[in-house]
Amino acid sequence: MKKLFIAAAFIAATVSMNAQDYNRVALSYDYTGLGFNKEMDLFGTEKAETVGQNGFGLNYAHGFGVATNMFVEVGANVDFLFGSRTEKGNGEEAKFKTQNINLQVPVNYVYRFNIADGVSIDPYVGINFKLHFTEKYKTDYKDLEDPEYSRDGKWISVFDKGEDAMDGKDNTWNRFQMGWQVGVGVNYERYYLGVQVGTDFIPAYSHKFEYGGESVKCKVNTTNVKVSLGYTF
Repeated sequence: MKKLFIAAAFIAATVSMNAQDYNRVALSYDYTGLGFNKEMDLFGTEKAETVGQNGFGLNYAHGFGVATNMFVEVGANVDFLFGSRTEKGNGEEAKFKTQNINLQVPVNYVYRFNIADGVSIDPYVGINFKLHFTEKYKTDYKDLEDPEYSRDGKWISVFDKGEDAMDGKDNTWNRFQMGWQVGVGVNYERYYLGVQVGTDFIPAYSHKFEYGGESVKCKVNTTNVKVSLGYTF
């Protein structure tokens, strides 16, 4: 029994030495695709449509060493996103614009493969919690035949229930989302390059309406991509 305790203590000490905690700061390119189902019908096309949001993120992560080459990584990311989509028809051009600022808290399981001295590859999978500080949109219209009749829309918050905004709680979007991600990072000494993709379990918007005895579900799903360049210390 004494030998067993000694062996266990030796393994624990070895794990502790080989799984050191770390911190990382990174700047990222971020993309979020807003997938509107056909019931949302942004431009009267009666088909599903996607509006891409592009931007950048400020990212921090702390890795907790739990075993040799295994880590639990917890972080905080602030993303700034901007998007637009343009449709033309009936002598008019409609441009739908969006702006978003959100906070994400990812929790990842990371396994490290040491390739060479100072070089490693970190595949990971995890979940994230997302809180939207702001999400707003507007639609600008351009008369292609007579520019004098062109008009700019006003910015509307998707969280505003007012009559001049989303007109009721049934039309407002979710301020909180939860999702998952999978990715891989490459470490070269203290420098880090990472790529990840994921989707959100909780949609940006989802509501079921009743029209004439029929049920219609309007939904906006989100897909996320992040490319990060960081420094580990």
